[in-house]
Amino acid sequence: MNQKRSIFGALKWIMFNYVFLGILILIGLVIALAPDLLGDVIPRHGTVGKLLTSLNERKIEDSQHTVMTVPDYVRRVVAIGDSTADIMGAIGGDPYIVATDGSPYSGSTQVNGRVELTVDSIKSYEPDVVVAPDSTPPSLVSSLRAAGIPVFIYTKKDSFNDIILTTKTMAKIFKDEDPEREFIVSKRNVKKLVELHEKDKKPVIALYNSSHGVYRSGIVRDMIEKVNGIDGAGNLVITQNGKDPKIFSDVSWYRDHKTTVDMNQSMGTKADLIRINPDVIFVPTRFIDKMPEHKQDVAAIMNDPDLQNVTAVKKGYVYPIHEMFVMSYSWKAFMAMEQMAKWLYGPSTYEGIVKYKSEP
Repeated sequence: MNQKRSIFGALKWIMFNYVFLGILILIGLVIALAPDLLGDVIPRHGTVGKLLTSLNERKIEDSQHTVMTVPDYVRRVVAIGDSTADIMGAIGGDPYIVATDGSPYSGSTQVNGRVELTVDSIKSYEPDVVVAPDSTPPSLVSSLRAAGIPVFIYTKKDSFNDIILTTKTMAKIFKDEDPEREFIVSKRNVKKLVELHEKDKKPVIALYNSSHGVYRSGIVRDMIEKVNGIDGAGNLVITQNGKDPKIFSDVSWYRDHKTTVDMNQSMGTKADLIRINPDVIFVPTRFIDKMPEHKQDVAAIMNDPDLQNVTAVKKGYVYPIHEMFVMSYSWKAFMAMEQMAKWLYGPSTYEGIVKYKSEP
């Protein structure tokens, strides 16, 4: 009997060891796979979150070839600079922006946190990573990195191709395998509308708001050319510091020499618009969230006595597009292009606005 008890006790002890070992293995697997299995059940900050984060890390490289270590499951981001939040929207990152510095074009998502551009302010949000453009002060970037905060710098340039490249670079933060999906939708919709009119006479197009002036940038040129138009502001005479105002400064030169558009230096005037004499005017305005405002901005052009001989005004080809899309340097710029194509070649949906008729 005692021998049986001894054997049974030994077996129980062996089984206990195996069960205990199995539990340890299971716990290890849960910790290793916690981000994928548990999602946001376990927070990524605080004591437990930091422990899990430290066990699930990877290395990424930003646009300046700086390699940094970030959590495998990045879910706390501080977005710095114009358009950063909008760019992240194309790769599904906007829900994880815990704070931004309140840049004017980051209106795509509700971000309650607002940071000052100081280490203490940014650090208070416990970010997994800070995402910022290359125009960010180097002293701030180095101070954040010295404080142990990864800073992902992206390059911001003035063309559609660069917008796509920036988005693909930033997609590494969230391991997004399909960062071009938002662009593809707009490009497909534009192609469908434009391809039937490729042999039509190309309209001269300008973007103009009476409060701001004539918009002039590489992004604007790309939009206009994609909708089978001619960029009327492509060779405006722009007065810039240290430059002869009689010299033509082409958008292509501007794109090659400037990383971003300085709106104060690059806007044309009403006199420039009259000289361009565009066939179509697109009016950057608060087109979606403030409907009365876009009507006021269009009416300001249509009723301006100085513009009555401009072709677009005479024919009524003056249309609103969302100003926050135009200069967002993100996938939303492609949505602005889609709005243009719909005004030019799609069905008319707004009462009181003359539908554009393309010429053969």
